[in-house]
Amino acid sequence: MRRAIAAGVIAGLAGALWAMPVTAQGLSGLKIGVVRMNIAINNSEAGDRSKKFLLSSKTQKEDELKSKEQTLKKAVEDLRNNIMLSESARVARETELKEQESQLRREVQQAQRELQDQERRLTETIFTQLRTVIATVAKEQNFDIVLEQGASQVVLYSKIQFEDITDLVIAQFNKMQ
Repeated sequence: MRRAIAAGVIAGLAGALWAMPVTAQGLSGLKIGVVRMNIAINNSEAGDRSKKFLLSSKTQKEDELKSKEQTLKKAVEDLRNNIMLSESARVARETELKEQESQLRREVQQAQRELQDQERRLTETIFTQLRTVIATVAKEQNFDIVLEQGASQVVLYSKIQFEDITDLVIAQFNKMQ
């Protein structure tokens, strides 16, 4: 989604620049900054806190689910070793254990979805806060444009120098925390 938005913004900027009667000398006066958002998010104090929180939540949920899995495995083993059960009681217990196994799988999937949702919400919060800091830094440093430099580079070549302001944004963002 962010890539599509970034591509749209870049295309819009390129279109606007193309439509404007700008000389090469006029373009050289632009001050363009780039921010590596993934690095800014991951290396900020808020990003570090989020990672620790998510890791703690994941570990806690994994421990809980492993305990349930061990209990279920023990019940299956006990059923195999119990020769005193009648055939109908054995079939009923197998059905019950299969349902418990299915329930455990659903719980694992639900836990994964919840963790992903938590990560998305935390990242979106940090992203929103970083955008405010980026705007502040851009104004303070007199940047004309600030672009996101991500995994998929949109600008492959430019004579115009881009200034990486990621570290400056992280430092400013951490001061706000």
